[in-house]
Amino acid sequence: MKPTRQGQIVKFHTPLPGENPNQLYVVTELKINGTRDRADIQALGTGLPFPGINTVLLSDLEVVEVETADLLGHEVTVHKQDSSEATGKVISAKDSKIFLDLTKGENGVETNVWLTVVDAAGSQHSGSLVVK
Repeated sequence: MKPTRQGQIVKFHTPLPGENPNQLYVVTELKINGTRDRADIQALGTGLPFPGINTVLLSDLEVVEVETADLLGHEVTVHKQDSSEATGKVISAKDSKIFLDLTKGENGVETNVWLTVVDAAGSQHSGSLVVK
């Protein structure tokens, strides 16, 4: 599936020789003109404080599913349905794989990942992952 909006996680469907075929990127901007549609992408997990942004052809990219099991046991913040937030260790995720969407919010980056966390007092909270 070709990316359709900012914040989607993508990879190259046919990487060049020597490139990591599993490298993931986030779409920071779409540039649609009808003939040579392009996207600005930024590499994820590079360890760099400010990874560069590259412009590539949209047709070279595909949206990928991300495994949520990697979040188990990590301390995160979730945005609950009542608009409050809770921080705790992830004990479960609604979906095992998800097409991750990122949206810039008031208090960080909102995601479509639905998690259940346990806070320091032992209470469980469910909500969408917020990256601060």
